[in-house]
Amino acid sequence: MIKQLDSVSFAYLLKPENVFFLKGEFSRESAVGFLTEKIYPQLENVISGKMLSQKVAEVESSNQVLETGFYIPHAKFTEIGRFYMALGLLPSGFNDQASGLTVKAVMLLLSPNKPVFFQKHLNMLSKLSRIFQPAFIETLLSSSSPEAACAILHKAI
Repeated sequence: MIKQLDSVSFAYLLKPENVFFLKGEFSRESAVGFLTEKIYPQLENVISGKMLSQKVAEVESSNQVLETGFYIPHAKFTEIGRFYMALGLLPSGFNDQASGLTVKAVMLLLSPNKPVFFQKHLNMLSKLSRIFQPAFIETLLSSSSPEAACAILHKAI
């Protein structure tokens, strides 16, 4: 049985400055690249930009899009001591070539690579995949701002 998140707060982890409405044409790689670039300033004191990009790209290739149209690229780093998240909402979506699915929400999740975080990481992935169902994604996409999207997400959790 999956335990609760052990006091990991989505309200603490996902703030409006980490929520982006990605308009225009995106691919799986460009959406992940955009989110990686946006989250980097929060990590630049502990991880180089090159290291962040390389690790995310390395593990991103093995992550799969969920059948709900939600994609959670995630990577673990020994250098960090907490979770980092960035959410990309794509009103136009993009077609994931590997699965054939249309992706409308991408959540970049960076986790500490420490034994105490292993179960929390799995719980986080599980909870995100349960919450980000098609109707919920559409509700987020119809929100008027990153602040409104965060409020909707925080109520769901």
